[in-house]
Parts: sequence; C-alpha cells; structure tokens
Amino acid sequence: MPPHQAADMVWHAGLIGKDATTGKPTGWADMHQRLFHANGDDSVYFVGDLMGAISPQFGHYPKSAHVANFIGQIVAKYIAQRVAGQEIKPLLPDNLCYMMVNTEPQEEISVKFEYEVDAKGQVNQTQIDMDVRSADLVKEDFAWARSKFSDFLAI
Repeated sequence: MPPHQAADMVWHAGLIGKDATTGKPTGWADMHQRLFHANGDDSVYFVGDLMGAISPQFGHYPKSAHVANFIGQIVAKYIAQRVAGQEIKPLLPDNLCYMMVNTEPQEEISVKFEYEVDAKGQVNQTQIDMDVRSADLVKEDFAWARSKFSDFLAI
C-alpha cells in the first residue's frame, strides 16, 4: 500500500502542514483542529482523508466515510453560521464501528469513540469496546447502516 497522505491539490495549494520540530511536511492539511478550516485561510475547509492531526492524544480522526460525512455536516453548519453572521460553535464528531465476528449465529462486537475537549482545549478520545458477541449488535448495526445510507444517499 502506498503512503497515505493528502491529495496533490492540497500540496499544490500550499496547504500542507509542517512538523513543528523538523519543519518537514506532515503530508496532511494544515488546519484548525476544531473548526476544520485551513490555518492560512478560514474560507477553505477540509473534510475527509486529507485532514491533519487533531490531537496529540490520538492523532487523526479515522479515515472513514462515516466520520467524513459527520465532519462534512459540521462544516456545513459552520458555513451556515458564518453566512448568518453568527458565532461559530465548535462541534465534535462521533465514531462507531461494528464488526461481524460470526455468521451462524450472527454475532457482532463494536467499538465506539467519543470525543471531548479538555480544560486546555485539547480534543481527547475515549474508546468504548463492546467485546461480548451479541446478536443484538447485529440488529443495531443494520439499523445504524440504514440510517447512514439514508443520510449519505438521501434514500
């Protein structure tokens, strides 16, 4: 697998972050960690795989469609607040992953990541593992997936 990094467009636009210690490019967008806009231009927003590190505690948000979609919705709210002349209220995404571990009988486990901001303004992540195999998690997964498909695809 080739090294993962932001697309060429971000590099050509000069929007790649630099390592604070070495000054070398990070390979990821240079962005505000809570508002998701370019540090050099608050009218440019980043959503998805190109996003830079969010926190020294956990690094990057997961490179997943669910998280990208959630952050896209957050950015849409930020843009609407800006257009309306309102103060931008920073929001945080969530992340949930179901994993089918048995097909007969159907059983799943899951992991959920919750994010919160500490007193220093740093985003922290808490991981909640549901390691007990459960048929109920299969039902939750399919309901969750239907809601995401409805949201992603407007169906």
